[in-house]
Amino acid sequence: MPYQCHWIDTAKGEQREAPNRLINPFGKMPSLENGALRMFESGAIVLYLYEHAGKAPQDAHARAELNQWCFAALNTVEPAFIEIFRLDMFSDDKAGNAKRREELWALHISAWKTSNARWAGSLIFWAMSSARRDILMCTVLDFVQHDPSLYEKHAGIRAYLERCHARPAQIRALAKHGEGPKANAA
Repeated sequence: MPYQCHWIDTAKGEQREAPNRLINPFGKMPSLENGALRMFESGAIVLYLYEHAGKAPQDAHARAELNQWCFAALNTVEPAFIEIFRLDMFSDDKAGNAKRREELWALHISAWKTSNARWAGSLIFWAMSSARRDILMCTVLDFVQHDPSLYEKHAGIRAYLERCHARPAQIRALAKHGEGPKANAA
């Protein structure tokens, strides 16, 4: 679907001002405007776009399964991975953070061990392709891309990320995003 980015300088706090504040009452990103519709929250935006594009499964069970993994990406995985990212990138107490980082990773390692078979193999969930699930989960998993060692023992997850990153739409979107404010001039 065609789209246009409106670039906001978050260093200047522009996300907390109009026009973004009129869309997102929390003054955060992302925000979406589609005609009269104004939305915030990445999960809600991705679900809307997926359905708007006619890509949502018609079967209630398939839709529920995809929704559960979308919510898992945002509500279960993302908080821990953002905390790992913050500990690694912004904290000066690396030695003191090592234990917390290990705890955060351990919370998810059992899930990854179970999921690794799915991600590498033939179970139906991972055999299906869902851009909606992949947009959210891939983005969340990328929060710890600065430390590739976290995925060394998880070949299925690494392969999954490679497939997500190789999607033509993902490549185009990241290229457009990388152009910054001048992307809309094209």
